[in-house]
Amino acid sequence: MAKMTQESIADFLHCASVLEERAYLLYKNLADKVNLPLVNSLMVHIAYDSRKHSAVLKGISESIAKPKKQSKNCQKKLFLGGPWTVIKRLVRDIDKEKRIPKEDMPSLINKLMLLERTVSEEYYILVQLKTLQYMTKEIRETYNVDLEDLKDILEIIIRDEETHRKLLSKMKKILVGKEKQTEDIAPTFKYQNPDAWSRVSPNSVYENAS
Repeated sequence: MAKMTQESIADFLHCASVLEERAYLLYKNLADKVNLPLVNSLMVHIAYDSRKHSAVLKGISESIAKPKKQSKNCQKKLFLGGPWTVIKRLVRDIDKEKRIPKEDMPSLINKLMLLERTVSEEYYILVQLKTLQYMTKEIRETYNVDLEDLKDILEIIIRDEETHRKLLSKMKKILVGKEKQTEDIAPTFKYQNPDAWSRVSPNSVYENAS
């Protein structure tokens, strides 16, 4: 993520809010097409988490800087376009099916796990930016929220994304059995040591999970 101004951070968060709303619709649509009650319920859980994230990110964005106009071309502004492309392709694939066959689910889950990892990494990088302090001026004056409060809010969302990957891993275990389950949970983020984990290339998210 390049050096960002207050306005560009607000724009980034607005686009992140739009992405999370699309993730909600993706998970909800997928849940409706999965004929496995436990997997269905976990998908719904992640869907509504994503909707909550969308609302929170939108609130932060509009508290930092009121958008002069609707943000355009979020695909290029957000995460180098990687997660945006993944969601579009997954929506396209899921829309083709009335029901998702059980044998197709592990591959879909792999793509969703990489999607969640890439998104949470970008939020984590934002938390580490020194320019984050510029976000808090208007929020502090209006809501008495300081930099640490804002970081805490974003880190809650990051932890939710990690929980989503764990839930997806449990779904995969349900589908393929423990003996075939590979460990594909990314390491828990070390907030004080950003070099302790490696970054996923957004452009490889969809292809590598195929």
